[in-house]
Amino acid sequence: MWASRILLLVPQLILVPYLLGTIGESGYGIYALVWSLIMSLEQLQVSLQQGVIKYSAGFLAQGRMDEVNKVVSSSFVYSVLLAVVACAGTLVTAAFYKDPTSQIGSALVVVGIMLLFIVPLTPYMAVIQSRQRYYVGALAETISKYVSLLAVVVWFEIVGPSVEALIIIMAGMLFLSRLAQVPIAHRLVPGLQNRPRLFNGMHFRLIAAFGAVTVLVSLCLAANSTGVRWLMDLLVSTRFVAHLAIMLMPAMLLSQLISALSITVMPATSAYEATGNLQMLQELLIRGIRYTTILALAGLLAAAPLMRNVMSVWVGPEYVFLAPFALALFAGEAFIQTTGIAHHMLKGLGKLRVVVFIYSIGLVILPIGLILIVFKIWHNPYIAVTLGLTAGQLVCGCLNIGFCANAVHASLREVFIRAYAQPLLVAAVVCLAAFGSVTMGGINGFTARISVSVLSVLLFLGSCYFYIATAAEQRQVKGLAQAISKRSTVVRRMGPTFKKL
Repeated sequence: MWASRILLLVPQLILVPYLLGTIGESGYGIYALVWSLIMSLEQLQVSLQQGVIKYSAGFLAQGRMDEVNKVVSSSFVYSVLLAVVACAGTLVTAAFYKDPTSQIGSALVVVGIMLLFIVPLTPYMAVIQSRQRYYVGALAETISKYVSLLAVVVWFEIVGPSVEALIIIMAGMLFLSRLAQVPIAHRLVPGLQNRPRLFNGMHFRLIAAFGAVTVLVSLCLAANSTGVRWLMDLLVSTRFVAHLAIMLMPAMLLSQLISALSITVMPATSAYEATGNLQMLQELLIRGIRYTTILALAGLLAAAPLMRNVMSVWVGPEYVFLAPFALALFAGEAFIQTTGIAHHMLKGLGKLRVVVFIYSIGLVILPIGLILIVFKIWHNPYIAVTLGLTAGQLVCGCLNIGFCANAVHASLREVFIRAYAQPLLVAAVVCLAAFGSVTMGGINGFTARISVSVLSVLLFLGSCYFYIATAAEQRQVKGLAQAISKRSTVVRRMGPTFKKL
């Protein structure tokens, strides 16, 4: 999962400066708007998957393939209905959205049509995940991104740059990555069937009821990630949306890396709850937050001294002024990612209404309200968006911890000390040392700052291992290192075999 996530970063980083140089800021802003809408609708698929994963996993464990097929067939009908509604909503938006260039409207039409083909494939993806094969989707997405990047470059060089062509290529590759998982699902689950005659009203109601609340969660995420972009397009311009997409990219990359750690927490939580293992639930919360906090702080230590240099090299010196805003959004994302464990545990405990409440406050009401207020007072969209989104992330993260700790009867004091205080203390010492070396040593070169960044991360991780890690955690790290070493040895031994072939 982590290998695919890291590989997934490369085409995304290459695509942004390439698009800015070919279709310009306005064109990239249109793409950022429309593609964010696709990603938000993608969250609806994730919501639907949760119900299918939940019930399919249970029936597969019991060997009841007939019930699995009923779940898949009923879920397929539900996803088709969802696709039709999403398509209709997108087409209506395309018809009435005021766009003098008409590019957004045509791009939305493409999106609406593609949804009819993409969303119904969701049950197959969910079946794969119910077998704990999360890496299948991750690999499919990674391959799709590289092929999409290649296809976009080839098309732009041969035919010419076009926002419409860009959207069609990206949406088409997304569909192919989903379609490729259908035969894999049949291979992983022998006897899997999706037939109209297997539709079951009871299963349909279960999936719809479970999915209805998770869809509300996805709508909150959509209002935060996509809604803010469309709001700023109305308040400011498409050009600012392009700047916003650049500001959010580092935070998005961090999210992709850390979310790979917390994705399996929900089923683990359900298992511990089913066995009444309250102690393990408490440890899962504390250790999960502790580990993600260490990763998030490592990312923050790496990003802080390099953000301005990275902006200059990545998208050009004219975008360096976005670095402070990007770093603030990066820090907010780092915090909310440390509470992702609590979020997934709440879902695993069935506290979906609590999750909706938290997301409604932290990701919708507070950030959008604060953005509108700050923008009205100062008329500075950069400050307004940064303050609004960051404040929402802080509140959302605190609510995640508070509600989850209460649900598993964990001590907030213990959560704070073990999960946050210890790693933060180590990070503060390392940060002071790095800041002192940069300011007093007059380190401004990119290469020198990279060295400071790398040394800071290594010093931080090493200090965490030697000074705050327990004996059990040190054994876990050693075991992980040995596992990686064994995998590397196997790959190296397979090298001569591949050469002979």
